[in-house]
Amino acid sequence: MSTNNLFLSISKMEDWLLKNSSVDDISVSTLVKQEPNKKLTAKEVKQDTSILARLLIRAYVGWPVLNVFIKRKVLKQLIDIYNNACDTTSQEFFDSVKSVIGCIPDNHISISFNGVRATTSKRKKYKNVGPNISKNADISFKMLKKNIAVIGFKNMLRTDEFKDTIASFINDTLPNSMALIVDLRQNSGGNSFYSDRFADYLCGTKIDSYRKLYVRATPEAQKIQQQSYPNAFWTGLPESEDFILCREGKNYSIDKSKAYTKPIYLLTDRITGSSAEMFLLRMIHHPCVKVVGDNSAGMETFGNMGSTFLKNSQIKVFIGMNYRVLFKDNFELNGYKPDIKCEEGTDALDVALSNIDKNLLLQQIKIHGDRNK
Repeated sequence: MSTNNLFLSISKMEDWLLKNSSVDDISVSTLVKQEPNKKLTAKEVKQDTSILARLLIRAYVGWPVLNVFIKRKVLKQLIDIYNNACDTTSQEFFDSVKSVIGCIPDNHISISFNGVRATTSKRKKYKNVGPNISKNADISFKMLKKNIAVIGFKNMLRTDEFKDTIASFINDTLPNSMALIVDLRQNSGGNSFYSDRFADYLCGTKIDSYRKLYVRATPEAQKIQQQSYPNAFWTGLPESEDFILCREGKNYSIDKSKAYTKPIYLLTDRITGSSAEMFLLRMIHHPCVKVVGDNSAGMETFGNMGSTFLKNSQIKVFIGMNYRVLFKDNFELNGYKPDIKCEEGTDALDVALSNIDKNLLLQQIKIHGDRNK
């Protein structure tokens, strides 16, 4: 196929790229040692290019929703690599396919080789709005003056220590607080199990973070899903060429009789993403919440990463298994815009504390005025 044949339909370009691989080529065995200087023949380069194309076209949950322009750009680059295949090394092949991933507007998707991970080139510039209070820990908390409780999540984990720290904060610190600050800065996610439970506690009930959740059920997608999440909710789904709706969000209202109803401030920046954004997108339904800092990463439309590797080069490939329809359009890469946006070099924690002081002063003035009437 000529790389100039861009008038060809996307489906024909896809079919052409897929011809040199099959579902059986998707690796579920253990990754062997990655060797940068390993020699690849032109035939092996073509096969790995076809396998990568298959993973993107047939397994990646984002492929059906990418626009035509992005699809054509990805397919053209893959066709160029395929057509120009020659004897090379694994490292050189990795360097040639990094740009394929780079043009996909998804903050999760990536490939990695020899300790280097290549991601989208479309990420927004990071702005420093202060460090997370948990500088050297995954989670920590403290009580500040005027009984302002602060808890910082540097990573989201599903460990006993993480669970116990949240429980201690809820039982011993939060009841005595006049306001709450949750620090999500520099938190790129992890496992959301216990942080989601914390959001449920603050809201007094389970709050959903998306409108709808879809998966793919092609043979390729199911093979990766079963490898990555053998007990997940999509186990046993019938094969399908279409998106399958797995879950719908149902509740976006807090239970005021059980919720924490004092002022809540969430601190975010351009690293706040994935599971940290899942927490954020639950909490924005709470009427007492204000978000302070910079836009979050925009790393929540595609998620639940499945992984596999290209069998000749051993390049590891990470692709999203879930597609979420969120409340905010164009969320991926753009993220959630804070209620109070901080300038570069301004500490969002200081801004939140200042805002709390201001509101408490206004409240006292109002109370004093009401008494004098």
